[in-house]
Formats: sequence, structure tokens, C-alpha cells
Amino acid sequence: MSAGKKDKVWTGGKADSMLKNLLGSLELEIMKVMWGVGEATVQQVTDAIKRRRLIAYTTVMTVMVHLVDKGLLTRTKQGKKYSYLVAKSRQEFLHEAARSRVQNMIDDLGDLAVAGFLGEISKIEPDRLEQLRGLFQEIGTGDNASE
Repeated sequence: MSAGKKDKVWTGGKADSMLKNLLGSLELEIMKVMWGVGEATVQQVTDAIKRRRLIAYTTVMTVMVHLVDKGLLTRTKQGKKYSYLVAKSRQEFLHEAARSRVQNMIDDLGDLAVAGFLGEISKIEPDRLEQLRGLFQEIGTGDNASE
């Protein structure tokens, strides 16, 4: 997703609370730093967090390794240190989470969930609906979006 397009996506004002439910508090704090800079070492992230509160380097390192395991960060060795890069933007992470929640509702409630979604979609203002069509075309339908 291009940087310009993500700014146009309305998240309903609850994106931060959704992020808090999906990530631990320190994971979210680290990801906010990483989403801001794109690439950093553990020391750089630790220093950024230390501007607000005390935290141990080893704690940040452990959580960043977990974020690599979760697919939110990647890392490459540069000399004796690792450099961490954002693997999923905030927007991509939220999109995956929203898609997963919708799929879970459909799995649990079947046609009732789909009918509920369609009912809510029918209430959307035409201008916003047009923006959503553009977003849908941009992000595709999920698993086969790259095909």
C-alpha cells in the first residue's frame, strides 16, 4: 500500500485500541517507534523509549525478536549488531487484523454476518462508498491480491 493512500483510510477512531488488543503494551510501544523510523537497531529503539521511561536493552531486544517471529519486523546482521526493519506497516497490520476478524465472524455466524455487513454497507454515504471501492481495488481481496 502506498504511503499516500494510507493517509486517506478512515479507521473509525478505534485503530489504536484495536492495536492495544492485538499487541502487548511493549510490543505496541516498540512498533510505534519502528513505524515512525522504518529501520533501527535495538539500541536506537531502547534510547527512544528511554526518553519516556526506563527500560532495559535486553527487554527491548527480546520483544523485538518476538516481533520478528510474528512477522511485524525483519532483521539483518550488520557487523556485530542486527538492524531491524518494519515488515508490515501499521495500515497493513490493521488490514490483516480487520480481515481476520471479519472472517472469524463469517465462520461463526455465516450468512447472518454477511447480511449484517451488507446492511451496514448500504448505510454508507455515496462519497465514502466510492473511496472504499478504491481502497478495495488497491488492497485486493486478501490471499490472492498479488496474483
